[in-house]
Amino acid sequence: MDDIALVSILNVVCPVGIAQAAAAAALSAPGDGVAESIAKWQRRRDVLMHECDGLPVIPANGGWSLLIDVSKPGFDSATASRRLMDFGGIAATPMVNRGSDAGRYVRFVFSNEPCHRLLGIGKRARRSRL
Repeated sequence: MDDIALVSILNVVCPVGIAQAAAAAALSAPGDGVAESIAKWQRRRDVLMHECDGLPVIPANGGWSLLIDVSKPGFDSATASRRLMDFGGIAATPMVNRGSDAGRYVRFVFSNEPCHRLLGIGKRARRSRL
């Protein structure tokens, strides 16, 4: 099972060789949509950063999510994640088992959320006492 788990994680998290070649071909094709996608993700990131103004945010610099340090108000990531759902209706990933300090963060993923769905998330997060 350990070997199967390793193969599984490498196939899910790390792009395999054939996928890398396919991605390179797609990205070099005319009209690939990359610039439009980057602009869309940047708008989403900017909306979320504006919404989270004043919260202990670690901004996404080229990524698809951002982290909030929930240790400052005294929470661990699992507790903060539950509070965000219960009081704010926000699904945030607790960053447990991701490194020595990771348990102090929750992750907000914005890559697939339209900007209008991100509006108000800061107010809802504050209602959770973050």
